[in-house]
Amino acid sequence: MARKRRGRQLERVLRLIRAFTYAQNGYTLPELMSEFAASRRTVYRDLETLERAGFRFEREGSGEGRRRWRFTAGQRKQLGMTFTEDELASLYFCINFLSPLRGTPLREGLERALSKIESTFNARDRERFEDLIFTHLARPGPHKDYARHGRTLAAVSRACLERRKLVLTYRATADDTPKTYRFHPYCLAYAGGDLYSIGFSELRRGIRTLRIDRIQDLSVTPEPFERPKDFDAEEYLVRGFGMYAEGPVESVRIEFRDKAAQTIRDKEWHPTQRLEERSNGRVILKMQVQGLWEVARWVLSHAPNARVLEPPALRRLVSDLAHDMAQSHQKS
Repeated sequence: MARKRRGRQLERVLRLIRAFTYAQNGYTLPELMSEFAASRRTVYRDLETLERAGFRFEREGSGEGRRRWRFTAGQRKQLGMTFTEDELASLYFCINFLSPLRGTPLREGLERALSKIESTFNARDRERFEDLIFTHLARPGPHKDYARHGRTLAAVSRACLERRKLVLTYRATADDTPKTYRFHPYCLAYAGGDLYSIGFSELRRGIRTLRIDRIQDLSVTPEPFERPKDFDAEEYLVRGFGMYAEGPVESVRIEFRDKAAQTIRDKEWHPTQRLEERSNGRVILKMQVQGLWEVARWVLSHAPNARVLEPPALRRLVSDLAHDMAQSHQKS
């Protein structure tokens, strides 16, 4: 227990050093208590620990709640960049957009970066920018709690950057048997509320897309891998309609009518899409995609105002899915 307390204090003191290093205006005691979720006694003890370690503080103002503590000028650092209002608005919007990733290294990294930026604000800046996070909102829709997968995400991210192989146990679907194999993670990708890693599967001997939350166990090995020079993650993702680009490239034609037709006109659904206007307000969407499963599910979301013209394999897939859906709704 004592060892855990010492570990928590060490972590808190290191965070204090980082905060004071970039805080040009310092902190009041109430601000420190709030920032570090610590009691008055704990904050004072940590500040005394820093002073014993050789750090020097300037104290400005009177009264415990108004006095500001900050490192002396020689110990403080200026961030080597300045930000415009538009740039700050973009960063605050992004942190709201990443709310599904709260508790993961991806979200926490942005939080730390913003904390460093905010530590350079003077009183006027704070008053001007303090509402940005509340005035630039993003609603990402249904999503998972990725805080439960933080360790997995951190390991995959590190393996991507260091180009080291993973040994992982992966369960592709709920009724699939988990399989353990080596995987070369080329990149991380986020889409539709899910996090993925795209890379080379030594089991399948090809590039595969794995969902992070379906990785049941993993370890980063010391074995390096070479990412193919001709692999382009963005180009790879363009091939599919969603995240899975597997199988041959198919020419797809789907006819939409009524309200669905206007919905199709309002958005870009795929980079290769072309629209062909028909009589009676109908429109045909044409595109080249790799993998039909996600297209089929999307077509059904526009039922009954969508009809597949080609390829025949997509028509059969949509028909089978619709039949199974009808059957499940007819059961008592």
